[in-house]
Amino acid sequence: MLWEYSDVAESLVDSKSKEWHVSKCLSRLLLNRGINTEDRLKDFLNPHIDKFRDPFDFERMNEVVKKIIDAKRKGEKIFIYGDYDVDGITAATFLVLVFRQIGIDVDYYIPNRMEEGYGLDRKAINYINDKNGKLVITVDTGVNSIEDVQYANKLGIDVIISDHHKIIKEKGDEQLLIINPKFSEKYQFKFLAGAGVALKVAQAVYITLGENLDKLYQYIDIVMIGTVADVVPMIDENRIIIRKGLEVIKKTKVKGLVYLMKYLRLQNKDITTTDVSFFISPLLNSLGRIGTSKVGADFFINEDDFEIYNIIEEMKKSNKKRRELERTIFNEIDEEIQKMKDKNFKYLFLKSSKWHPGVIGVVSSRLSIKYHVPVVLVAVKDGIGKASCRSIEGINIFNILREMADKLLRFGGHDLASGFIARTSNLDEIEKRLKGCLEVPGKKKEIKTLKIDGTFSIENIDENILTDLQQVSPYGLENEHPIFLDEGLEFENLKKFGVENRHFKTFIKKNGKRYSAVAFDLGSKIDEEEYKLLRFDIAYYPEKVYYKGDETLQIRIKDFKVKDNFYNIFT
Repeated sequence: MLWEYSDVAESLVDSKSKEWHVSKCLSRLLLNRGINTEDRLKDFLNPHIDKFRDPFDFERMNEVVKKIIDAKRKGEKIFIYGDYDVDGITAATFLVLVFRQIGIDVDYYIPNRMEEGYGLDRKAINYINDKNGKLVITVDTGVNSIEDVQYANKLGIDVIISDHHKIIKEKGDEQLLIINPKFSEKYQFKFLAGAGVALKVAQAVYITLGENLDKLYQYIDIVMIGTVADVVPMIDENRIIIRKGLEVIKKTKVKGLVYLMKYLRLQNKDITTTDVSFFISPLLNSLGRIGTSKVGADFFINEDDFEIYNIIEEMKKSNKKRRELERTIFNEIDEEIQKMKDKNFKYLFLKSSKWHPGVIGVVSSRLSIKYHVPVVLVAVKDGIGKASCRSIEGINIFNILREMADKLLRFGGHDLASGFIARTSNLDEIEKRLKGCLEVPGKKKEIKTLKIDGTFSIENIDENILTDLQQVSPYGLENEHPIFLDEGLEFENLKKFGVENRHFKTFIKKNGKRYSAVAFDLGSKIDEEEYKLLRFDIAYYPEKVYYKGDETLQIRIKDFKVKDNFYNIFT
């Protein structure tokens, strides 16, 4: 991994620190992120709900609001149709809760991943028609669904599509009533998650009806979970959603979240995006991948204690099964890769009838990260292949799928994470076309880079630096976690852990003091005996962790390099 050091001049750091009345550390972090004016500083450090963009900047939002309010006045039932992942489930349940509290008759439908697959389909429309639904609002799904919308219209059902996935414009699309930032010419922020788009629809309805927006924002923690889970850029409106959501979740109105945080032992700490990504989201997602997606929606809606307890138990079982399946598939593929003679492959395209389609997305991500190549995994059953695709920076997998749309039954997603459904008879041709796009002669694999914000001795870590880091959060795409450099350190009592000893824990020694540290996915880089003879430079950040109710400081090592063999320095 290549370490890329900040080139911001020390004189600029000093001057901005004085001008902004902030620490030199915070000044450097802000400048490294392109924050160079006081106005941008205020917006970045104080992402307040007053800074939300106008929902009516979406070109057809007035039409959307009119349909929803007309249905309300007529007493007609509205169905929210959500995707089966965390973003779709949270988007759907958010709209259900905030619509119900202003007197809208609304229900929800979450498709089954195994039986129905991605997108709006006739089975769902028929169900909604049987339940006397007169208006469908899709969330986190629905693009490229013109035939399904036309079918719904013939049954007397109106359809509003709210989505954030890329759209392939086709003849007849102008007939669809779509709210999608990537489709809009006027709406300037393009990176809302599906839950974020649902929030904009709700804002427009509340504003038009003269409802207090505070009633809306008391459920913004649900939108926050979907936004974090969908790994969208942590900037602009997403930053507002996440900051406000992390604040609201402390006193959440969602009974299911209260129980879940107690189970995860998060109820007495400040929830972070890491907690959402690594603890809350996987449990919710497991139901869509292994269990029944609708149960994930029930979790947010249900008020019955016993039912919530049963849902959490089902989450735990599904999550355990998900991890086992992911581990089995990953190890199977990884073992085959190790046997390959040519390790300089440009992509991976693999298929199997043994794989569960609900977990191959995570496996694709792990493989893509490990080998830094695009990965396409296809789960095959009954003549149909369901694929999850993950790519790397510079290779737009969505655009590649678009070029072979004639061979796909369905496809969708984002630049680096997409999926498709195709007949197995077309998979060879799909791989051939994929190979043509990815195997560029002479193209070398990119070297991963780690951006270093500056040199900072671990001896100087205190509450002030932790507060500075908190102000720059939340972290993610477009706002990566600050990374510091410290040099010439000793490791002590190093122990590897995890599957295949992928991670390690250690104590860092510096000037007679010891600091607890952990390094994830770096176990293969260090020998459990040789490290005793070495000193290291580390790229790291400090964090607070909770163990058995106590809060302690931990050093999170992101990478390390051998400094020297300190026993031979003076020989």
